[in-house]
Formats: sequence, structure tokens, C-alpha cells
Amino acid sequence: EDPALIRWAYAKSQNVYPTFRPTPTTSFLGAAYALGPLLFWIFVLKADRDRKEKCFQEGKHKRPFSVFF
Repeated sequence: EDPALIRWAYAKSQNVYPTFRPTPTTSFLGAAYALGPLLFWIFVLKADRDRKEKCFQEGKHKRPFSVFF
């Protein structure tokens, strides 16, 4: 048995988080992956809602009757 190989295998498989160091880059990437898709879908849905509302106000479309909306 090689002790260096056993230490390397343990460090690669079991000891992942204690060696992680938060840096500005990892903090930015974490925020981008967490908030990026959320902000994207908020923008897309808001733009679609504004476009539909403009069409309703101009009279191009009739607002459908719905009990749930």
C-alpha cells in the first residue's frame, strides 16, 4: 500500500468541501447561476404581459373571459 496514493484518493473523493475557498470569482459565478435564470424568466414573462396588455388597450384583441384570471 502506498500512503501517498491513499491520501490522494481520499482528497479527491471524500474531502471536497474543506478545500473549497470562496473567492470573488466563485461568488460571482454562484450568484450568476442562481439569479441569472430567474431574472431572465422574469424579464421574458413581463415583456410578454406588457405586449398583450398593449394589444388589449389598442383594441386589436378582445380580453378573454376567465374565472381564474
